[in-house]
Amino acid sequence: MGLFQSNRTRWYLLAGAWVVVLILGAGGFVQQGYENHSPRGVLDVIYLTMKLATINYDGSSAGPMNWRLNIARFVVPVMAASTVLQTATVVFAEEFQRFRVRRSSGHTVVVGLGDVGSRLVKAFADAGEQVVGVDVNPTVVTAVRRGDPRIATIAGDVTDPATLTALRVDRAARLVVAAGDDARNVLVASNAAALAADRSAHGKALRCAVQLSDAELANLLRAADLDAAGGLRLSFFSLHDRAARALISEHSPFGGETCRPLVIGLGQFGRGLVVALGQQWAHLHPGERMPITLVDAAASGRWAELSQRHPALGDVCLPELIDLDLSVPSADGIEAMVELLAEDRPTWVAVVLESEPNALASAVFVHQQIPRGEVPIVVRMRSAAGLGTLLDPLSGSEQAFPGVTVFPFLDRTCTVETVDGGIREQLARAVHEEYLAHLPAGSPKTDLQRSWDELDDDQRDLSRRRVDGILADLASIGCDLAPLRRWGAPALVFTDAEVDQLAAREHQRWFGDRTAAGWTHGDVRDDIKKTNPLLVPWDELPLDAQVANVEAVEALQPMLARAGFEAVRR
Repeated sequence: MGLFQSNRTRWYLLAGAWVVVLILGAGGFVQQGYENHSPRGVLDVIYLTMKLATINYDGSSAGPMNWRLNIARFVVPVMAASTVLQTATVVFAEEFQRFRVRRSSGHTVVVGLGDVGSRLVKAFADAGEQVVGVDVNPTVVTAVRRGDPRIATIAGDVTDPATLTALRVDRAARLVVAAGDDARNVLVASNAAALAADRSAHGKALRCAVQLSDAELANLLRAADLDAAGGLRLSFFSLHDRAARALISEHSPFGGETCRPLVIGLGQFGRGLVVALGQQWAHLHPGERMPITLVDAAASGRWAELSQRHPALGDVCLPELIDLDLSVPSADGIEAMVELLAEDRPTWVAVVLESEPNALASAVFVHQQIPRGEVPIVVRMRSAAGLGTLLDPLSGSEQAFPGVTVFPFLDRTCTVETVDGGIREQLARAVHEEYLAHLPAGSPKTDLQRSWDELDDDQRDLSRRRVDGILADLASIGCDLAPLRRWGAPALVFTDAEVDQLAAREHQRWFGDRTAAGWTHGDVRDDIKKTNPLLVPWDELPLDAQVANVEAVEALQPMLARAGFEAVRR
């Protein structure tokens, strides 16, 4: 919007400058007439001023030029050139953009410039990437272009292979498809695959990330990233899945002595949030059930669907279901909510309704029923701007709704990490989180004992190599990694021989990692001298260290499940 305003300002400045020049010219002609003792009429002054404006005035025979005419006649050519240039930038803007795109290489192409795509192009531009955006709506294309001059944009039908060719997808590094419904996005990816078919022979594969609004479908298709081959590396992402985990990470409900979350809204985001809450609880409190209240127009039906899809939810959660449509609430439903909030007060509330006005009204309603500021309430909003600003206090004023915070859904999910992380990156993050969760009490402090976001790229590579090791280890016993379809369904059980084999392979991978980093065997561990007594072959490893490796293998399936995957036999 800032560039749009500056572009409009340039037109205003040009118009203002023309007015000044024309006034100077008219005044100069009037003055010249009086100085020549031959006053000019109004029509003569207008005619001569028009000739001056069109650079067609020859005043050599009209007597001396006064200061007004001297300024005007020298400024007019500059003004004319500026006006032509400014007009050309408007008339030929699309052609300029297409020329700019034709010269692109190693760039990121974002297909679809709606709420998601417009945020993604800015996120990639902020990350220093060369970005090209495309949308079928020319108005949207122009708005995005004016909003950020770093972004090249063109208008075109994204389902037409010719449009993808014009975007130089054959030379792009990355393609992000967020064009609309799931079928349309998959069609665009299919067309891109044809263009990238021969890339593997002469360069890196095209990374193609496809947005799917159906979180379950995205989950089922995520394994494509692990099996990437050829000229196209295809992956799928769902904003709802990432948003659920981001919300819990930013606003954890598990910090107090008791935990009784209340989730209002069981749409795509809400259902993903319930599953994520259950998985976190199972990890932190094994064998215990978490009381949770779910409010939705079809809470009972959606809980039945969720628990059927993920059988472990029934063992982990103790749900209280309230079938209440908060867009048209009934008296009985409101009474049930009031009684619930009075008798079994929640310790944490997430309002994740898709309708922002309903979400805001529901958050205010819950806030009124509980003591001021005692229970944290998180409200899903599309962004930090808009209706969410109503929950923020004015500068210097007291907060009207203490304890109520906004979770900006699109701001948190439309990021480079969401699109570009891929499944391996998600698994690497899960591996690091598992490492932090199982650190022995009083273990020496190291640089690795930080959150994933605080690690540098070399430190993250340790977890990435662990993921590569997991894939290779599973392949060695005839298993693959597959999306977790039913959390809590009977999982694959490794045989004793397989556990021993996996434990030995993991030690060998760690041995190779440490040796490559310059570590050697020593009687005691010394992080400065890089010595470690465990740098020995598996057969020479002390029994307690072998047991620790075996326990890590036994914890592999639960760790994969929390990341949304499971090991399956081929």
